[in-house]
Amino acid sequence: MHSTLGSWIHAYLHRKEGDEWNAGYWYRRAGKPFPKTTLEQELKELVEFVLYQ
Repeated sequence: MHSTLGSWIHAYLHRKEGDEWNAGYWYRRAGKPFPKTTLEQELKELVEFVLYQ
């Protein structure tokens, strides 16, 4: 997905696998700061964004 949402999902997945450097790149592409929340909280935010946008 070549979009802001796609970049956010990509960032989340890199963060989940522990690759913070690569995740940081994708968060920047998505226009989002690196999260200070847990992975579970971020996943909830991501799902809610997709469902309610």
